[in-house]
Amino acid sequence: MNPWERTKLWSELLSQVRSFFLKRGFTEVVTPVLAPWHNLDPNIKPIKVENGLYLQASPEFFMKKLLIFGAKRIFQIAHAFRDDPVDDLHTKEFLILEWYRVGEDIRAIKRDVEDLVSEVLGRYPPPWDSISLRELFKERLDINLEEAKDKETLLRKIKKAGLKVKDSYSWEELFEAAFLNEIDPYLPKDRAFWLVDYPYPLAASSKCDGFWSTRCEAYVEGVELANGYVELDDPEEQKRRWISRGRESEIDWEYLELLESKGLPPSSGIALGLERLLMLKCRKSSIHEILPFSPLTKRG
Repeated sequence: MNPWERTKLWSELLSQVRSFFLKRGFTEVVTPVLAPWHNLDPNIKPIKVENGLYLQASPEFFMKKLLIFGAKRIFQIAHAFRDDPVDDLHTKEFLILEWYRVGEDIRAIKRDVEDLVSEVLGRYPPPWDSISLRELFKERLDINLEEAKDKETLLRKIKKAGLKVKDSYSWEELFEAAFLNEIDPYLPKDRAFWLVDYPYPLAASSKCDGFWSTRCEAYVEGVELANGYVELDDPEEQKRRWISRGRESEIDWEYLELLESKGLPPSSGIALGLERLLMLKCRKSSIHEILPFSPLTKRG
């Protein structure tokens, strides 16, 4: 396909996505790409430009400000930027589809994903089943994550399981190394499912029930497609998590002030990678095969 043929595929997909949400009573929104703070999720590497500004990795906190001011169902198709290595599933600039529902739990969001993916791909009708990270770590590595809440215990158990990791790794890095080496390669590649039971240290801005968060990820044919959760509405807990992960100058203090003064209504949200969705629709193995232009990589 040449760039124009790929562009037409994108036009069809974006029209289909917009129609899907508008029919369900959502309002499309637009938020800034530049801001003097960034998402402090430990899995996100921000891109800093100049004068203390960051290209946004997600419209998450601008959109949650809209929820605080009265929005009920909103979605956005946004350019997002992350300093990840470029490979078949990653590039530094991409299109993210993000949406939120107020007064509805994560089950409604998960059904949105299942319906959207089924409609776009023409396969994998709902409901999808769930696979537990808690159980996978126990089955494949004989690690009970609740008994390995501190770094030293998790490090010892991972080494006992035969994995090579650095002693300097954080808890999150140890988990990621174990996941990438012993969990991810063995996830189903022939269906769609939800990966659930993410531990608290990986909660991002998710509500938690003890050690376990409400975070869930949608996988389709082995590809991580979407990441969502019930939104954290506790300003002190959100502040504590952010301060533990970054400098105070990188924090969105306006959001914390709004969270404290007005409060975030009970809500759930999710972000989905549109390049990966179109890649799956076209049955390609790399997002660069469906991008009209891919200046950060060379095509073979």
